[in-house]
Amino acid sequence: MIAIAKNTPLSMPSSSPEIESTPDAPTGGGRPVEALLHAQAIAAQRLAAIVESSEDAIVSKDLNGIVTSWNPAAERIFGFTEQEMIGRPITTIIPPELRDDEARILATIQRGERIEHFETVRTNKNGEPVEVSLSISPVKDETGRIVGAAKIARDITQQKRTEQMLLATERLAAVGRLTATVAHEINNPLEAVTNLIYLAKMASPPGEARTFLSAAEVQLATVAHLTRQTLSFYRETTSTRAVGPGEIVSDLLSVFASRARNKGIEIRQRILSDAAINAVPGEVRQVIANLISNAIDAIPGPGRIEIRVTAARDGKSKPVRGVRITVADTGVGIPAAARSHVFEPFFTTKRDAGTGLGLWVCKSIADKHRGAIRLRSNTTPGKSWTAVSVFFPVNSLVENTGEWQMRPESELKKAS
Repeated sequence: MIAIAKNTPLSMPSSSPEIESTPDAPTGGGRPVEALLHAQAIAAQRLAAIVESSEDAIVSKDLNGIVTSWNPAAERIFGFTEQEMIGRPITTIIPPELRDDEARILATIQRGERIEHFETVRTNKNGEPVEVSLSISPVKDETGRIVGAAKIARDITQQKRTEQMLLATERLAAVGRLTATVAHEINNPLEAVTNLIYLAKMASPPGEARTFLSAAEVQLATVAHLTRQTLSFYRETTSTRAVGPGEIVSDLLSVFASRARNKGIEIRQRILSDAAINAVPGEVRQVIANLISNAIDAIPGPGRIEIRVTAARDGKSKPVRGVRITVADTGVGIPAAARSHVFEPFFTTKRDAGTGLGLWVCKSIADKHRGAIRLRSNTTPGKSWTAVSVFFPVNSLVENTGEWQMRPESELKKAS
């Protein structure tokens, strides 16, 4: 196992080392044999302690790929106990599509070569993938013959997820900048066309031509509204102010109208409260947009989405006044086993279509505003549905000199 921490192959001592007295061996005034044995025992104990306490999996195997040692970190990372793995092939934790790698690894070890920081994928006891970085060294016996391999496996799953999230964030930022630029460039000629249509209407006598111009004016107003919405997404500040969730819902419906119409989805809105909340407008918009987008994705064909905004109270010991936004759909529903995981980062039920970040972001925003988010669902065929509700307190958080403080209700009423 020492080979794991060195740059040269390890020579393994025999299982029962014997030190014989020879003419050249130290005697009398030389170092006693007992002292050498004691020093070796101390070194072995220290090495064993290092292996046992390591955060990385440290595993050894023979040249047939059979596991001969398995430390506690290996148990934690892969889920198999030492008793379960010793004597089993290392391919137990290698995905079927990567098992050809093991033959190449063993061939490299038999040549006496090391493998440094080889990033690959292994599987745990539950069959879930584990991203690892491997360093593998040959193990030799007392004659110098290679008898196996020692391996360090570092779990880099979270590191890889963070890298993917950073890349996704960078791509989204680039798309946001491009979208804002395009929206800005479209907005300028839209204003000119709107003015020209207005002048044409004034110059045209009443009749069919003016009717057509009025219809064109309505469509241009819709396009102009969409460009303003796009710019507001990108330019939104992080400061808090009085926000009307009902108004945000109405604005977002125009954004998602075409996507819903293409799938035959009817969207109904019921704004039962126009109370304002003190929040970051862009974050509230992001929550509602994520919930509407998820609802549309959940419906495979024609269906219905209902969005309700109601006054509510939340909290058991000290109920807090606020606004509840509920988005319900007639989609396929979420399986019971998945419901406890939907707010975890990178968890998705959309297979290859989702990033697994939408509901996690929604929960993060709700928590930041001292709110709450809940999900209910039913997967019964013909009666399936999902409803997600988000509660925002009326008096949410406001940033002031770097600290979060409650905003007085009287001030909020003035602002709204």
